[in-house]
Amino acid sequence: KNSDEVKILKRKYMESLEAKLGEKAQGIVPVNDDVMFEKSLEEERIPFFEPYEDDDVTGERETDEPVPSEEEDPGAFDKYISAKVQFQRADMIQRGVVKGRKRDADGNLIGFTHENPILDTAIYEVEFEDGHVEAYHANQIVEAIYATVDEDGYVCQEIKEIIDHKKDGSAIKSDDGYLMLRGKRVPKRTTKGWQVCVEWKDGTTSWVELKDVKETNPVLLAEYAVANKLVSEPAFQWWVPYTLKKRDRVIKAMKKRYFRKMEKFGIELPKTVQRALEIDRETGTKFWQEAIKKEVATVLPALEVLK
Repeated sequence: KNSDEVKILKRKYMESLEAKLGEKAQGIVPVNDDVMFEKSLEEERIPFFEPYEDDDVTGERETDEPVPSEEEDPGAFDKYISAKVQFQRADMIQRGVVKGRKRDADGNLIGFTHENPILDTAIYEVEFEDGHVEAYHANQIVEAIYATVDEDGYVCQEIKEIIDHKKDGSAIKSDDGYLMLRGKRVPKRTTKGWQVCVEWKDGTTSWVELKDVKETNPVLLAEYAVANKLVSEPAFQWWVPYTLKKRDRVIKAMKKRYFRKMEKFGIELPKTVQRALEIDRETGTKFWQEAIKKEVATVLPALEVLK
């Protein structure tokens, strides 16, 4: 318990503190929240929607413009028009552009369009590069489009061969084809300024950046560089030798992999008929001989010439 002396000291301290603080010594006065935040019903009145109409300035209400029909504007409804397609004509593949729907003698569109290409009976006119125009069904157009695109819809073409090359002033010269890296002379890795002319499998040709052909057909481009004595050029010397060595390693590995399949389940697999008959003589059996006879008897009916 506090003694009388301690109580006197406490009282004096509180009196001096109150004298210094004044009104602040009373602390925070509690406020009635209900009174502060109370709102009248007039302020909280719920608004009601009042219907209205647009002002009619002209005196007549505007109407929507009529939508043109497929007969009036077939181009607005057709997704195949202007598509580039490839078709087999005579003995070669030719490229053409879908120009529009084919019409009969009375000017009416032939066939009807449908979301499902199989049920689409529309006929289109395709103009080829030589100016000739031919008619094709919608499903033929769809097949031609999907035959030349990848899974994302982008056109993909296969290179048949590389027929020419060229470089511009931005290509690196032989004297400037190296740089010093950690005290070593290292070739610069760049194909800037080079283009190659490629022939596609559809018979067309075009100039393509060297870097693009290098990524898609490195072996074909490397063999072209060797044949045309371009390996010493800075754009080729840093990757052509490595690509050809890797090609040789892959081919060698595939050959070894084939000839290493000498046995299966512990039984030797002969590569020729002569070796198969030798195995029968060595083992005193006729397993391989009977197997060959059975295979020949199965295949021979397919080789008969029907009159």
